Amino acid sequence: MRWLSFAIVLLIAVSARAASLEARLIRASNESAKSDEQLKNLEAKLKKQFGYKHYLQLGFQKTTLEPDINRRLDLGEGFVVFARERSVDKKTHELDVEWTSGRASLLKTTLKIAEKGSVFIKGPGVGNDWIILALSVLE
Repeated sequence: MRWLSFAIVLLIAVSARAASLEARLIRASNESAKSDEQLKNLEAKLKKQFGYKHYLQLGFQKTTLEPDINRRLDLGEGFVVFARERSVDKKTHELDVEWTSGRASLLKTTLKIAEKGSVFIKGPGVGNDWIILALSVLE
């Protein structure tokens, strides 16, 4: 009987631990601007992937992930991300993602993101700078 009680408590604890999705709108630049302190955990990965000297966070939003629930993340500057979790397999989350700017769709794809992992997507150019979308899944 005690074993059954322990199993029920464990099942409730595991199901209550929902993953969350963080979306960041980032401006990458080589101009003489200081990098954003909010991005210090991601800056090394951004520099390795894109090669720019400075990164500025323009927008941020966080939401919980639930299977087959559509989420809207408004990142400001007219950029919106729609995300829907399709499945979870061994701590890898499969998401349907659409990134829009105003009425224009910039990207519509399915991504696999590991828990505690990030995906970076290079978006439109703004002068000599680039807009980047960073998606991270957290426990």
